[in-house]
Amino acid sequence: MASAPERPSQWARRGALFLGLLAWRLTGQESDDPIPDKVGVQVHLSKTERGALKKLECQMCKAILSEMYEEVAKHDMAAKGESHIWETSNAICLAMLQKWKLDLKRQALERKPEGEEDSDAMANSGDPEAFMRSMLVLKMGCSEWVEDYGGETSGFIYKAVRDRKESASAAAVAQEFCASSVGQCGKESKAKRQKAKEKDRARLKERADKLRVQEEKLIKEKAKDPFAGLPQESQLGLQQLLQQARDDPMAMMDEEAKRKVNKARVDLRCDVCRAVLGEVHQEVQKRPKTMRSETDMLPLFEGACEGGKDLSVPAYFGIEPPPLAPVWTDRVRPYLTKKTKRWTLRPFPSEVAAQERRAWRKKAATGQAKPPGDVQSEEDMMMTLACKDTLDAARMTESLFAQMQACGSQDEPACDAALASARLICRSAADEPCTYGVGDATGAGGASQELYTAVADRTRKAAAPGAPGRAAVRSPSCPPPRASGPSLPRSSRLPAPGPLLGLPRSHSPLLL
Repeated sequence: MASAPERPSQWARRGALFLGLLAWRLTGQESDDPIPDKVGVQVHLSKTERGALKKLECQMCKAILSEMYEEVAKHDMAAKGESHIWETSNAICLAMLQKWKLDLKRQALERKPEGEEDSDAMANSGDPEAFMRSMLVLKMGCSEWVEDYGGETSGFIYKAVRDRKESASAAAVAQEFCASSVGQCGKESKAKRQKAKEKDRARLKERADKLRVQEEKLIKEKAKDPFAGLPQESQLGLQQLLQQARDDPMAMMDEEAKRKVNKARVDLRCDVCRAVLGEVHQEVQKRPKTMRSETDMLPLFEGACEGGKDLSVPAYFGIEPPPLAPVWTDRVRPYLTKKTKRWTLRPFPSEVAAQERRAWRKKAATGQAKPPGDVQSEEDMMMTLACKDTLDAARMTESLFAQMQACGSQDEPACDAALASARLICRSAADEPCTYGVGDATGAGGASQELYTAVADRTRKAAAPGAPGRAAVRSPSCPPPRASGPSLPRSSRLPAPGPLLGLPRSHSPLLL
C-alpha cells in the first residue's frame, strides 16, 4: 500500500534532523541543546561558493518555484488562503535539501534520483565533508533567495494555483515567474539586471551630489559664523549671554538706563493701552464683517507687543534674537514732559523721522534693515515692556468687541470703540483708572491731549471726501455729550463705566 504524501511539517522535521547531523559532523562535537530553527544560516560562504550560487540563480529560482507549485497544488493549499502558502515558502528550503543536490565542483544543481537516501548519496560521493558542505551552501542559497523573493513568490503561486488551467505545469509557472517577475532567467535577464544596476548607480550618484551640495552649504554657513573658531568654553559663555539677552532685555543695561526705562514703562501704561486698542481696532476695521468676531480679534491682541522675527540677526547657537518692536511704535515715541517729569506718547517729532521709521520697517520684513540707533532701541524697549505690563488679551478682546457692537447700533458715526474700551479697562501701574482727553497728563496715568489731537488730524484727512475711510469724524470742537447720562452704552459683560464717563462738561472726551 502506498504511503501518504509528506506535508510541509514533515519536511521541517526531516530537514532539521538532517541539518543537525551536518552541523554535528562539521563541528565534531555533540550537544544536548535543541537544534535551532535556522541552523546553517550563520555558515560563512567563500567567494567560490557565492560565485556558484550567482551562476545558478536561474536554476535555483526554477527549482524553488516548481517545488512550491507542486506541493501547493497537491495539498490544495490555495483553498485555505495565501497565508498557508506563505508558511510553505519558509519551509521550502528543507524540501530542496531532500530532492535536490548541489555540485560545487561542476557548479550544477541537480535533482536527486527517486528513492535515493541521504546516507547512500553521502557514501557514493567519495568526499562526505564536501557533500555536507554543498548541502549547507544549498541551504544558505535557498534561504537568501526566499528572504529576497519569498513575499512575491507566495502571492504568485497562490494566483497560479487558484487560476490554473489543465495544461499548466510547474515548469511553465516557474519559467514565467523567474523570467518575467524577477528577471533571473532568459536572454533578457542579464540586460535587465544591467539596466537595474545602472539605474541604482545613477540614483546613488544623484544622492551623493545632493549630499555634497548640502555639505558645501553647511561649510559656507559655518564660515560666516564669527563664533565658529572660538574654544568650546567661549562658545558656551556666549550662548548663555545670548539667552540672557533674549530673556531679560535690560540685563546688559547700566543702572541709570534701567531706572529710566523702568520709570517710562510705568508712566506709559495708559498711553500704551490706548495705542494697542487703537491698533487692533484699526486692523479689525480693514477686515470683512464676517471676520470681526472675538475669535478673530484675540490673536491680534496676543501679538500686539511684538513686531515679528528679527531677520537681520542670525540665530547664533540656535537662539533666536528678540522680536522686533510692535508695528504701532512706528507712529508714536515716548516723550518726557519737563513740567510733570512724566513720560507720555507723542507722534514722531518730524515727518522725516516718521518716514525713516517706515522705511526701516519695510526693510526689516526682508532682513535688510540695520538695528535702530541706541535712542530708538531704548524707546522701543520702553513701549514694548509697558505693552507687556498692561496687556490682557482676553479682557481687551471682550471689551473692544462689545464697544464695536454698541457703536454699530448707534446712528452717531463718530463713535470710537477703541477709546471707549480704553476708558473702561485701561489702568495705571497704581491700579487706578486711566483718563483720556483731559489736557496734558494729569492724575493717575492720564494720557496727553497732544497725541490724540495729532491722531484725530490724520483720521480727519483720511475721512475727507474722496479719501477711503469713515465718512464723518468728530473734531475736538464738537459739542460735549448730553449731561443726562453717559455717552456710551453699557455692556452686560463689562463693569459699569462709573465716574470715568461722568466727566464735567469742560472735559468732554475727544472722540476719534
